[in-house]
Order: sequence, then structure tokens, then C-alpha cells
Amino acid sequence: MQKLKFTLGTIGCVAMAALASCNNHSNDEAGKTNEATATMTEATVSHPAADDSLFVKDGSGLDCKWVTHGTGTQTPALGDIAELRVVFKIGDSVLANTNVQNENKPVQQQITAPSMQGDLMSGLVKMKVGDSAVFRMLADTFFARVHQHMVPWSKPGDYIVWQVKMENIMTKAQMDAEMAKRNKGQNDIDDKKLQAYFKAHNITNAKKTASGMYYTVSKPGSGAHPKEGQSATVNYTGQNLKGEKFDSSVDPAFHHVEPYTFTIGQGVIQGWSQAVPLMNKGMKATFYIPSSLAYGAQQRDEKIGANEVLIFDIELLNFK
Repeated sequence: MQKLKFTLGTIGCVAMAALASCNNHSNDEAGKTNEATATMTEATVSHPAADDSLFVKDGSGLDCKWVTHGTGTQTPALGDIAELRVVFKIGDSVLANTNVQNENKPVQQQITAPSMQGDLMSGLVKMKVGDSAVFRMLADTFFARVHQHMVPWSKPGDYIVWQVKMENIMTKAQMDAEMAKRNKGQNDIDDKKLQAYFKAHNITNAKKTASGMYYTVSKPGSGAHPKEGQSATVNYTGQNLKGEKFDSSVDPAFHHVEPYTFTIGQGVIQGWSQAVPLMNKGMKATFYIPSSLAYGAQQRDEKIGANEVLIFDIELLNFK
């Protein structure tokens, strides 16, 4: 299955994203990445994480050390978008630095409910704009809680460490408004492309949603509609406006002829998270997704270029 959404490593998952390559990461190689911290804001890393006297322990396993306090007055709520600068470490080895990996720009992370005791999210919700803090958890505790094996080069007493600076906090509504403003020009271009496509293919029954996505129904379904957060199982085929297929769960050419199950709102492009809730069980529909609801300006491959409009045939098999 080709993943339908590729994003920057978010802070809630940055540990696991980095750990995916940790088993092949020697101490020497990891040590080299320590140089990456040079671009981190000085206030974020001005105190060594190992200074136990500065850490506050709350019993969850996630220790916190405040480095600086900013001028912000509010902490993020569930659903808000935090803009963060992060250095992620195991022991003395730096495994991720968002400044280096994100062209010296903060990464955006939606605030969600903690998924385990001592989840980093429980630390982020205490931060205000301008705050810098270091969060840590004993590595053996962290790996046990995420049900992963310890990396072979870690030592007893090593900590998982996140050095975090809170750059900004936005509500989801503010984020959506900013994105809409940013995407308006491209959305107008995409809409003209779709109008030309509909005319060329004699499509006269396409319905337009408020976000600019179009869809046609080839087979009605019945019953309730799925909601964000529910698990949905679908068959699908994706293509670009040229008619070039780039993925499918029903075409043997893509070597995974089986239904695809995902959580609505997670791990898929925004267009999918808007499309599937419009369906009910048994429904077949074609969705015409503007680039702002797909991969935006990111070029995926030769069939999904920058600002590519995508077409998906989707059949909703089940949801729960």
C-alpha cells in the first residue's frame, strides 16, 4: 500500500520515526549528528539534560526541566496546532533535529490526548508560546511503554530526551483559515483544471464541497456515514488528470489486491478524510481532489507532481 499522506515527523511520533533507523545507527554515526544541535535555539539547549537537580518529576515517568519562559499566556488545548522546534536524543546521541530536517523552520503538531502514561503530549500542554523545556524519560521505561525493543547501543540509565521550544499555538480553525488563504490561488488554478477535465470527459453531475473537492456517485450506499476517528475499510484506485494510475487496491499491477483499512483523519491525505465521511456503506464514488487537499506543492513521483490534482475511485466496504 502506498501511503496516502507523507508529513514531517511530528513531535508526538518523532521518537518512533527516529527509532525506525536506530538499529542501524552506530554510536559513531549518532555522535556525528550532535553537530546538528548547533542550529537549535540557545535557550532550548542551554542546560545539560543530565542535570538532575533541575528536573521536576511528576510520577508519570516524564521529567521536565524548564529552560526559559516566554511571553505567551495560554497553553494549547486538544485539537490546537503547536509550532515547535525539537531536538530528539537517546543518551548522548542526537537522532532528530527539526531545524536541520525542516530548513530551520518549526514543525507543526496537532495536540492530541496522551496515548500512554508520560506521553510527551502531557508535557506539551503545559507550554506557552516562547517557552523552552527539556522533557525526558528513562529509555527502558519508554521502550517498554511503546512495546519496542531497546536500541542495542543504548546504555543502562540512558534517557529519551526531547528539547522543545514552543514557537506558536493556533486553534484548528485558525490553522484552517491560514491554509485556506495560502491555498486560494492554487485552488483557483486547480478548479479551472477540473472544469476543463469535466468538459473534456462530459461529466455534468459532479458535486462540489465547501473545500473545493468534487465527487460523483456511481453506486449509492445505505445507512449511516462514518465519522472522523472511526476505522474505515475501502477499495480504491488513484490516478492523475492524465489518467495515469499511481496506486490501487484492486488492480493487480500494484501487487496488493486487498481492501485498505485506515482511521479517518489519520495517516491519509486530507481529501480522503473529507471524502469518506460523505459515503455510506456500499457506496462507490469518484472524488476529484485539489492539490491543497492532497500533497500540495510536494512532488511525490513522476505521476504525482507538485500541485497535482488527484482522482480516486473509492468503494466504502465497512466502517466501525
